[in-house]
Amino acid sequence: MLINEQTSGKLLSLLPQIPRQSRSEEGLSPPDVKTVQLLNQTATTKLSEIVRRGISGEKGWQGYDSAELIAARELLDRDASPIIR
Repeated sequence: MLINEQTSGKLLSLLPQIPRQSRSEEGLSPPDVKTVQLLNQTATTKLSEIVRRGISGEKGWQGYDSAELIAARELLDRDASPIIR
């Protein structure tokens, strides 16, 4: 459940170090930063929805392991920006 967000976050930290013209064995160049940021935002939004609805026990959202939901919430909280008032 946490793989997409962790992968996109790791990729975002590595992309600035990879030359845009470099190619892998398959001949594909790495994605641009904007694409990975969008992927990261989408994964975070979906994970947040799963955690919120799963923890609340909303109908149709049961079946998730409660330990995984708690771990996902902690991951989201760790990556969240603190609110300064």
